[in-house]
Amino acid sequence: MANSALMQCAILAYNTTRWMGMLSGNRQLIKWEPESIRCYLIRVAGHLLTGGRRLTIGSNKDVLYKTEWDAWLAVGGW
Repeated sequence: MANSALMQCAILAYNTTRWMGMLSGNRQLIKWEPESIRCYLIRVAGHLLTGGRRLTIGSNKDVLYKTEWDAWLAVGGW
C-alpha cells in the first residue's frame, strides 16, 4: 500500500507540473519536462517574503530564464 501511495503522489506531482506549464501559455514551459523545470526554475536563488498577511517570492532581477519564471509565477497566482 505504501508503494502504491508513493506512486500516486509521484503521478500527481508530474501531472500538476505539466498542467502548470501548459496553462502558462509560454512555449518554452510547455516543452520542458519536470526535470528541466526543477533544474531551471526551482533551483533559482530566492527568498520567501511575508508582509501584509501575504506571501511573495523575491528573486534577483537578473534571473536566467526571466520570462519563464514570470509565466510560472503568473499561473500560481503570485
